[in-house]
Amino acid sequence: MRKHLTILLLPGILFILFAGCEKWTGQDIYKRPAWLPGKLYTAVSVQKNLSLFAQCIRLSGLDSIIGVSGSFTVFAPTDEAMRQYLSENNYSGISNIPKEELVRITKFHIIQDSWSLDQLKILGSDGWRIGDNKNSNSYAYKRETILKNPDEKYWIKRANNKEMIVADSTMADGYKMVYTPYRKFVPIFYDEYFTVNGLTSDDYNFYFKRAFEPGNVYFGGAKIIQADLFAENGFVHIIDKVVDPMLNAKERLEKEFPGESYKLFMDMVNWYYPKFAANTIATNNQPGVRLGANVETLWDLDYAPLAFNLQKERFSTINETLVKHNGLIAPTDDAFREFIDGVLTIKSGFPHWNDYKSLPADVVDIIVAQNFKLTPFYPSTSQYKKIFKGANRYHQNEQDIIRKDFGSNCTFIGLGSYIPDRVFTSVTGPVFCRPIFSTFRLAMVYSGTYDAIANYNGKLYFFPITDYTLMSDSSLLLNWIDKDKNTYNFKAYNRQTHKFEVLSSRTISNWILNQVGTSTTIGSADKEIIKTLGGNYLTWDHSNNTIQGSLPGLYGYKGSIVITNSPFPLDESTDNGKSLTVKTWFNFGN
Repeated sequence: MRKHLTILLLPGILFILFAGCEKWTGQDIYKRPAWLPGKLYTAVSVQKNLSLFAQCIRLSGLDSIIGVSGSFTVFAPTDEAMRQYLSENNYSGISNIPKEELVRITKFHIIQDSWSLDQLKILGSDGWRIGDNKNSNSYAYKRETILKNPDEKYWIKRANNKEMIVADSTMADGYKMVYTPYRKFVPIFYDEYFTVNGLTSDDYNFYFKRAFEPGNVYFGGAKIIQADLFAENGFVHIIDKVVDPMLNAKERLEKEFPGESYKLFMDMVNWYYPKFAANTIATNNQPGVRLGANVETLWDLDYAPLAFNLQKERFSTINETLVKHNGLIAPTDDAFREFIDGVLTIKSGFPHWNDYKSLPADVVDIIVAQNFKLTPFYPSTSQYKKIFKGANRYHQNEQDIIRKDFGSNCTFIGLGSYIPDRVFTSVTGPVFCRPIFSTFRLAMVYSGTYDAIANYNGKLYFFPITDYTLMSDSSLLLNWIDKDKNTYNFKAYNRQTHKFEVLSSRTISNWILNQVGTSTTIGSADKEIIKTLGGNYLTWDHSNNTIQGSLPGLYGYKGSIVITNSPFPLDESTDNGKSLTVKTWFNFGN
């Protein structure tokens, strides 16, 4: 009975199986199920309000990358944002954007790896942030885009065992191809980052010309208006504005606008600071090497001792780059030339430096290096207030700011008018502008006294001594330790022991401060009693134009021959007193 039952059931079972197989084979087994989102290009193209950016992805060829593999996050501008971009740049359509520019724009809107909206706000320099961490390094705000500048050719001029970068190839002795190792970075702003770093909405508005609305996340100057559109290989976040590829410091200084250029400042940077080193690994990793072809040597370019390298998109490590940024201030060519021709060089009408390419390193550092900072400029920060709202030795007028850009490796502030450092306009001006005072100038830098003198709030008499005089009596001799590194000290010939002595910075400071007169009183007829910054007193007899300390001046360090000092005026205009040169150090005994 059991055997007959089995035989009767078997045809029914086979019928069901065959029927099921026939239904399955009728389907396309390779067809994508409706519930799968697809790759990133598909996720963008199916959105009705992202059709123009989808066109950007396709025409730039990036659909063959983000639409196939990898892990990325796309910040996609709406069609309205794209139309605004086309209008502002006078393009009739996406296809009219030059291919190179189209690729740059599109790549800048794509960052490496997959980031949800929440993940964009919880990354720190050492990984995911946990808990209520008040450490600013726990709030990463920059991300690496897929946009990378190509290796770049720099024209080189060689002189005095140095290599300078020149803009004009006809002046060059050759060129070097500089290796670009890193992609560009973009800032992503959110509430917690502003709070922990003490920043405000006004700081954001300063660079991006729009208010930061709490509770939102911003990709550069664009607000994320719809987040977390999921794709198989990442996320799509819809933004309300096209973000132009951010420029690094080099690109910003080289970019010209109608009536606005920063190339003169850039020329000075390129004349004094570049240092090249061959990058053997990058050179040998070029594709042609494997084929036995001759390839260009690739070089690393460094701008030490400037705070950061103009062209590098990254700090020393990727983690540091995510949480930190740089700052740069630069005057326009017209503003900078007014200082160079009117104050710094012989075009001023005084025996100053021949031109801006003949300056010593310490003078260049005062002009250039202090404009480079390791932190960004925000109006609410002390660094910004010190320069634009203070009266320090180096300061600028906030009203002279004509450009404010948040770049890929620094914030940039462009000045339409330039206020020179007060070492060039105060009583120290003749010392910093006349080559004949080079030893005295370096002694001021070495001892730090230049800051106290130039920053003094009140009228001064300043009595510097020329190089010729200091060399003649051997009272202050410059001793170079390493000229390339701008390191040195000072010696003096002791006329009692007949030996050279190394002078401490404190000794030099006392000497220099006693060459600076402050408050004055009237002594007997025609005599002026002047207190020095060093705390001693000078007597200036105007009847015969002689001046001395409590004792007559002596020839040389611890000498015995009396020298009469008769001040000779230096005619440069100064903003805090008078400068007059004398023949020897003022003497106050022990």
